[in-house]
Amino acid sequence: MQVGTDRQPVHSSYRPDIDGLRAVAVLAVILYHVGLDGMPGGFIGVDVFFVISGYVITRGLLREADRGGIDLAAFYARRIRRILPALLATLAVTSLAAYWLLLPPQFEDYAASAAASALSVANLYFWRSSGYFDAAALYRPLLHTWSLSVEEQFYLLLPVSLLLALRLRLRPLWLPVAAVALASFGLSLYAGRFAPTANFYLLPTRAWELLTGTLLAMAPRGAAGALPLVLRQAGGLAGLGCIAVPALLYSEATPFPGAGAVPPCLGAALLIGLGEARERDVATRLLAAGPLVVIGLISYSAYLVHWPLIVLGRIALMRDFDGAETVAVIAATLVLAALSTRFVERPFRRPSPGAPLRPVLAAGLLATLATAGLGWAGAASGGLPGRFPDFHLRPIPGTETWNHRTCFLFADQTWQAWDQAACTRTGGKDGLILLWGDSFAAHYVPGLIRHGDRLPGNLLQYTAAGCRPDLGVTSHVVPHCHAFNENALALIRRLGIRDVVLAARWGAQRDRAVADGLHETVARVTALGARVHVIGQSPEFPLDPAILAYRQRHAPPGEAGRWHPVADRGLNRTLRAALPAPATFIDPGAALCDGGSCPYAHGETLLYGDSGHFSSAGATYAVGRFLETEMFAPGRAAAAVP
Repeated sequence: MQVGTDRQPVHSSYRPDIDGLRAVAVLAVILYHVGLDGMPGGFIGVDVFFVISGYVITRGLLREADRGGIDLAAFYARRIRRILPALLATLAVTSLAAYWLLLPPQFEDYAASAAASALSVANLYFWRSSGYFDAAALYRPLLHTWSLSVEEQFYLLLPVSLLLALRLRLRPLWLPVAAVALASFGLSLYAGRFAPTANFYLLPTRAWELLTGTLLAMAPRGAAGALPLVLRQAGGLAGLGCIAVPALLYSEATPFPGAGAVPPCLGAALLIGLGEARERDVATRLLAAGPLVVIGLISYSAYLVHWPLIVLGRIALMRDFDGAETVAVIAATLVLAALSTRFVERPFRRPSPGAPLRPVLAAGLLATLATAGLGWAGAASGGLPGRFPDFHLRPIPGTETWNHRTCFLFADQTWQAWDQAACTRTGGKDGLILLWGDSFAAHYVPGLIRHGDRLPGNLLQYTAAGCRPDLGVTSHVVPHCHAFNENALALIRRLGIRDVVLAARWGAQRDRAVADGLHETVARVTALGARVHVIGQSPEFPLDPAILAYRQRHAPPGEAGRWHPVADRGLNRTLRAALPAPATFIDPGAALCDGGSCPYAHGETLLYGDSGHFSSAGATYAVGRFLETEMFAPGRAAAAVP
């Protein structure tokens, strides 16, 4: 991510307020990534960076064009000196830490992502292998480099496009740029409904954000200064609000990017544009304050180092950070960023006068290929398994019983792919029990089948990936969730279902409306005459159980097979309190855990297939415990089941 330049107070074009804006953006991202509850939308800092990058890069290219023409070789040499040293240094240090910390499956993925990051295609790699908000994403040390790759791809295309437009004498120059930006924005709106993961990661749907900065750089100079001061004051405060409000109020449930990215991008553009005026408004003066400028100057390195620190720290501790550790991680990020800026970025950024360009380009290419080659070797070897010769993965039964693409629908499927006959999973009884939810509902299927003789009806599985059973939810990750959930009501009415089990990964997104949505859904289902049984958030662990078991292989018998969950127990209390009577609430934490730890294995039998989903053995154990607490007892109050 292009997020900082050295302060040059003697240069008239230096903008300290832009460095201050970089600081706001990087701090929002860091606070979001460390899990600060008050910053659930801090990911919008990346969008602010995109606008800044588009503006700064275009301004430099246009200045160069005015002086005689765009020198592509010089431009790419500057980008190499600016981006590669700190990136490769971060990859090198992170790889050393990962070599010692990550077990083979983790290191295999890490090595592949390192190769992709070096080659500026990390966004393509993560697009194909995960979603940004997936649980597994929390443990991928280089996930944040997706945005670097988006910018680097933009840097490859922009100068060539501008040079071509200038040679063709396209006038006005902003017109084709605006057309491309509008097309990109339209594509983002479309992809938000039909390809949300691609929408998040790929340049074609993100280009409009960078091109917003490009268009701003093409605007006439001095336009902001012609505005009355009162308008500039109001505009500056509005710009800050357009960034602050999404950072404070957005969540992982917010459809994004697309229309959701407009406010932070507009806010960044307003602040940059108004900052060009000689007479500074309040917002510009605030952004130009010394502490923010200092952080802005180290923001590129801060962005690079913060996420590996967070991820590898969590993996080493096998838990989330407490308050003091969170502060320490933020402080360590800023210290390491300052060191990287001083000893890595700056020495490479200023070439000697008249220095040839070819050695810079050749060195950048060789360093990139070498790093990518090492990453490929690590991935091809299966994560260098010789480092841990006694670690072995084994298959864990569980997901094969979910009946994929028929009873457990994927993101590319609508509810019409569901089949009632195939999804009636038990038989021999009158009546139906509808199991409705996401994968954290589907993972109970093996246990419900195993205990089928104890159920008050036949099990009807109605589950879809990423679809929380909330009639009010609109998922930007799975666009068909709303229709899928509405169809559940039609099923309850048409089939006369009398028992409905709702289960989900309720804590999957920092969505403050989850309790309200559950209340409304339960009320509507109850109005149809069905009894509702809500299974709360089940325990999740910081790592897969196979990795936890290996890390605990020397633990005393009383501690082996148990670990502290990362799911917030307070969430289940909130869900329970939100339920209208006479719904039944089952708290998996209370039913399965004791003394702050939860079992992930019984002896050699793993109860989880990954960090959160039950295996067949785990589902059987969990459902058995729920039935012991009278999960289907009629007429129970919401607070009756632990």
